[in-house]
Amino acid sequence: MKSPTYCFLSLFALSVCWVLPARAVDPEDLRQLLDTQRCQGCDLRGANLEGVNLRSADLTEAQLQGANLRNADLKYSNFRGANLTNAVMIAADLEAVNLSDAILRNADVRGANLTDAVLTRANTCGWRRDGARLEGANLQDARCVPDRPEPQPRPRPTPETRPTEETAPPLSQSDAVKLIERWYAAKEKIFAPPFNRESVLELTTGVLLTDALQAMNWLRENNAFYKYGIRRVESVDRFVREGFKGTLELTVTEEYSLYENNRINPDRSRFETKDLRYFLEVVDGRWKIADYEEID
Repeated sequence: MKSPTYCFLSLFALSVCWVLPARAVDPEDLRQLLDTQRCQGCDLRGANLEGVNLRSADLTEAQLQGANLRNADLKYSNFRGANLTNAVMIAADLEAVNLSDAILRNADVRGANLTDAVLTRANTCGWRRDGARLEGANLQDARCVPDRPEPQPRPRPTPETRPTEETAPPLSQSDAVKLIERWYAAKEKIFAPPFNRESVLELTTGVLLTDALQAMNWLRENNAFYKYGIRRVESVDRFVREGFKGTLELTVTEEYSLYENNRINPDRSRFETKDLRYFLEVVDGRWKIADYEEID
């Protein structure tokens, strides 16, 4: 049975589609977002999402130009590469959101909570942020990227600024394995006091960065922490590097226990060996872990 909140959101979605101008928002995309909290690359231009709960939503590369997100709960959500030009996010909860590579041109985030938000390489040209909370926010390489002028004939093309295979730092299989080993070694300080945020920013990016920040916040808020035992790479099955991205498949053994209020939670404690696929990516001239998945 669907909850009253679900029913409200579904009705809300239909009302938004009715009142907005044609082609302003894709009704199927809006319904998908409200039903599943996931809508990568969706067309939500002009959507009225004022006050809705989209906590932990995945809106990677979504089109949200002119969207109304005033007072919305967007905590832990992923807006990587999203277009939020002219979006209104006044007083929204944007704690620990991933806005890396997002377009925030003329966005209004006045009074919003951007604590621990990731805004690396975001386009912040003309954004309004009076009264916004930015404690712990990562604004590395966030800048104003002006509109491109009309193209003019050039004797040769402008050099590509994004890392290429020639400019990306080297990455051997051994280097990739060491990066994963550093991640496992750092977990005991990331997911337990002192909840080392610097290690997360140093080692991760993308989805994994957002997930890690979300987990850290949950642990702090619930007086919980993880304790680790054995952590080791058993074998490496496959390594591929293409330009500024890489994939590493390996078998890992990990022992961990979740403590809540200083009591172990057996349902979230494990000693297991898994086959995992890690996705690596160059960010700011450094290889980082962007995501991972379990291999069946």
